[in-house]
Amino acid sequence: MTRYWPAMLSVALSLGAVAAYVSLLRAPVVRNHPALYLAAFALATAIAAIASWRAARWPNLAALVISAALLLVGGYFNFVLARIPTAATTLRVGEPAPDFTLPDAAGVPVALTSFRNQYW
Repeated sequence: MTRYWPAMLSVALSLGAVAAYVSLLRAPVVRNHPALYLAAFALATAIAAIASWRAARWPNLAALVISAALLLVGGYFNFVLARIPTAATTLRVGEPAPDFTLPDAAGVPVALTSFRNQYW
């Protein structure tokens, strides 16, 4: 059992990274910088690769497959699926805001252009 501690460590690190990311998803630091869990996946994959290189037994190889799969899935999620597309209406400093219409408290539509060049 003690021969497989690197394999168990890599799986525990991978699953711990998933659990930490899910539990801390509401924290802006974790949500806006998801590369930390990818670093944990990469470290777990490296530990499992070293363990498999030293002794190619099925627990070490299974840990390598699990850690590498989580690294690939996490990388795909981070770099492909989680990217927010750039908005076509991104404003620059000094540009006027685009026109839009919203209802007021009474339900009457009010357009942004009705407030242009008026100072309150």
